[in-house]
Amino acid sequence: MTTTKTPLATIVSPCYNSEQYVGRMLDSILAQTHKNIESICVNDGSTDNTEGVILSYAERFKKTGMKLIYAKQENGGLVSAINTGLKHANGDYLSWLDSDDFITPDSVEKKMVLLEDNPDYSIVSGNVNIVDESNINKVIETAGEHFGALNSQPNQFFLALTGMSIILPGSYMIRMTDFIKAQGGKRIEPCTVGQNYQTLLPVYYRFSRLYIDEPLMYYVVRENSDFHRERSDEEWLARSKELLRMLGEVLDSLGLPEWEKTKCQNMSVFNYLRG
Repeated sequence: MTTTKTPLATIVSPCYNSEQYVGRMLDSILAQTHKNIESICVNDGSTDNTEGVILSYAERFKKTGMKLIYAKQENGGLVSAINTGLKHANGDYLSWLDSDDFITPDSVEKKMVLLEDNPDYSIVSGNVNIVDESNINKVIETAGEHFGALNSQPNQFFLALTGMSIILPGSYMIRMTDFIKAQGGKRIEPCTVGQNYQTLLPVYYRFSRLYIDEPLMYYVVRENSDFHRERSDEEWLARSKELLRMLGEVLDSLGLPEWEKTKCQNMSVFNYLRG
């Protein structure tokens, strides 16, 4: 690493009724080869023993020199929990990690070393092993590999906009100062869906991305998760409207002229939702 200072990595994890798997996520953070980490777990109004499981890790984090920060709020949804976590964030680098996913032991170090050695870049992404909760040792597919040479393009804005870029939470690490510049503050705007697009598009519009061609995290498919649960036609319609609203607000925040905003909407991965 090219710096004498050991950078601090912030990992924000929204947690809702996560008692069965949040320990696995925390274990993966404790196993990191880079030890200067603050793990911020936000209990988003859980009704199970999520709090007890998280707090049971406090001493183990202390012994490794890592910091475990616990925050609790009434149920407000994913973005609300992320923004609560960001209020406690002090890191040089920022990642999200959902409470049911986990990272490889070298995930933080490899991403951080690359950003430290390449100060002209603001974000780095790695591939993601997708597994099912019934057998986390069997990889269903590796997200990112199928984008091929597109992964190596420094400008990922239009690729992400058209669904040709890795956007899964936990796959990326962002330089904190540039995240704040891109978002206009240490927070993201309220929305109920599309949080990764909302986070990444402003960063990709202004800054360049690095890529690591190997899986550095595991995304766990859970049948009962909010993303994969069955929805009624009315729920799908509401979700579609929210995705389009989110995209419109992100494009507005970039200060695009109306013609360019329309162009981006027409070419976006969400264009089919406009009907």
